[in-house]
Amino acid sequence: MTKKIPTFFINGIMDAGKTSFITETIKTDGFNQPTLLIVCEEGETEYDAKMLKFEHNTDIVYYEDQESFTYQSIQEKIDEFKPKRIVIEMNGMWDLSKLQFPQCMDLVQVIAFVDATTFPIYFNNMRQKMVEIVQKAQLVVFTHVTDASKQLEPFKTPLKMANSQGAFYIMDEKFVATDAFEEPLPYDVEADVIDVKRDDFATFYIDTFDHKERYEGKVVEYDNQIFFSDKLPAGTFIAGRKVMNCCANDVQLCGFLVKSKMGLDLKDRSWIHIKAKLVYEFSKEYNEEECMLEPIEIKVIEAPKEDVLNLSGNPQ
Repeated sequence: MTKKIPTFFINGIMDAGKTSFITETIKTDGFNQPTLLIVCEEGETEYDAKMLKFEHNTDIVYYEDQESFTYQSIQEKIDEFKPKRIVIEMNGMWDLSKLQFPQCMDLVQVIAFVDATTFPIYFNNMRQKMVEIVQKAQLVVFTHVTDASKQLEPFKTPLKMANSQGAFYIMDEKFVATDAFEEPLPYDVEADVIDVKRDDFATFYIDTFDHKERYEGKVVEYDNQIFFSDKLPAGTFIAGRKVMNCCANDVQLCGFLVKSKMGLDLKDRSWIHIKAKLVYEFSKEYNEEECMLEPIEIKVIEAPKEDVLNLSGNPQ
């Protein structure tokens, strides 16, 4: 069996800092085995091909367009240079769904770089493309950050909704990384009962994944819609919201499993105000701990005019 080649995929819009990061990583990581660097766009910062080749055993291959970036072409380069590692600087504007790679490549890490100075413009006008870049990354790195509260904070919830498992960091010019989102929450987690307003549900939902220590054993109340399904365990239902993060085709259900007969006599898709205890239990389906609700009180309420929580900024 052919040995897999570790492959690192660095994506993002042009001039976000990908080239500088890749160069610094190759120079300082102590990996001196043959490396193939595949570059799919050329920004203002250029690679020092001579230095990388003779000092760090790295060969560079350039692709000017997606049409030439083929399975066969990449395999030919692998056969030619015989790398022990592959690093790809991707063109963020390419259609990622159409990319194909040789089976010998083992994708071990995907990092997305985002220029904070241009990010709001891209996110508001090319949201589907930015969501695609972010949601496929294990690590999202923001560069050129001067005021995180203005440049990044307004986008925290939709970004976390797009990629709830990814890590978000700010990287400075010295390549030092810090957490991108550590701001006050829009509700009091220290209150006897955490009161989550309708517009803050997505923030609350995402934060329960990131910070179990804030919520385990706490009591919460919020307005939500309930959903029944034959696929759920007997005696359970979902209490949550439908959320539109990108566009009308990107509406997803975000909610918590409620383990109680309380509310089982209600109609599917009805609206309730629930007061419940937050508990974490291991889920065999997801192979990890899952936040669930133990209801204390349920009241039927009128449905809001807009039943979808719109994070996209676009009309529903």
